[in-house]
Amino acid sequence: MRYWMKYPFALLSFTASLHAEPLQKIFSDWQISCNNQNYCVARNIPGNNGLVMTVSRHAGSDDRPSLRLDYGNAYTGELSGAALEDNLLLDGQQLKLELQHWDVQPHHLMTIDTHSIDAFFAQVMDANHIQLQYRPTATISLQGLKAALSLMDDIQGRVNNMSAWIKRGDRIASEVPPEPSVPDVIPSSSPTPTLALTHDEMAGLTDFGIWRVNTNECPLEPARRKVTVWPLSDEKALLLVNCEMGAYNVIDLAFEVTRTQPYVAKGITLKLPFVPPGRGKKQIELINANYDPDKEVLRTFSKGRGLGDCGVTTRWQYHEHKFELVEYAQEQTCDAWHGRDDWPTLWVSNTTAQWSSGNGEMSP
Repeated sequence: MRYWMKYPFALLSFTASLHAEPLQKIFSDWQISCNNQNYCVARNIPGNNGLVMTVSRHAGSDDRPSLRLDYGNAYTGELSGAALEDNLLLDGQQLKLELQHWDVQPHHLMTIDTHSIDAFFAQVMDANHIQLQYRPTATISLQGLKAALSLMDDIQGRVNNMSAWIKRGDRIASEVPPEPSVPDVIPSSSPTPTLALTHDEMAGLTDFGIWRVNTNECPLEPARRKVTVWPLSDEKALLLVNCEMGAYNVIDLAFEVTRTQPYVAKGITLKLPFVPPGRGKKQIELINANYDPDKEVLRTFSKGRGLGDCGVTTRWQYHEHKFELVEYAQEQTCDAWHGRDDWPTLWVSNTTAQWSSGNGEMSP
């Protein structure tokens, strides 16, 4: 039974306005990702043949839809060949595009016009593939597009609504649930450090991280550990200790440590407010971690492979001895289509409003 058929529409309409569970799911040759604001983006996979269609839509009546066709990206560079608008085939026949309301570039076509998107879907929805005429291997499989958009309708509470892309009905567009609220995250209200770490503090804390971190917790032998230290306040420092090393990922242990001896350390645990798709638990490891003391932001970047075209990236804000999740992005498909700055976001926060409850917990 497919995902969207498990839940009655009434339940989805209610939960869409109050709570949104992030998801990332694959239907045949299409991947859909939706974040905690019910913003969804779907694209065909794999993208390594150079031709990709991307469809995105916000929740609520102010849905700001977008549809784009791209030939080539940052990994491929600018590809040679004639313009897309005259060279796209739909199941072997010329694809008819009405481009009055499209942004037209030689290898990139995009529209945010609702009627243009509806007209495009009406033409391609029951077809098999879109193909670049002068490069037959550059194709967009349409197998799974309808299922992905149907799930998007369900997630955003559009079933039986005039705004639905697949499950259209008579309900007016203004009746769809609004965007769910997101957590508020602001910088720390605790005193920011005014005193830079001295040479002696750096040396003492580095020595502590190398030699005194429990070897059961940090299996990497002391001589191979790399330790980085940043001030969290005038009394505390953030200590990152490399404890496992792979071909392209380094796993750290993190501690909040007093800046003076005798050192008192508390382990920092990063715990997500949701269970990521396909991962099974909320707690995450600090992989390729880096801290920006000016913004009090901790970042992680887990590569699915060395190219860095898939994996997980997170951003956490420091606040009163804990780190609060600001953003979580995940790309599960390793197809050389985009880098971490463009991965689908599964969690976003309001970084300008009042503080909410914490998720980055300290453990003794």
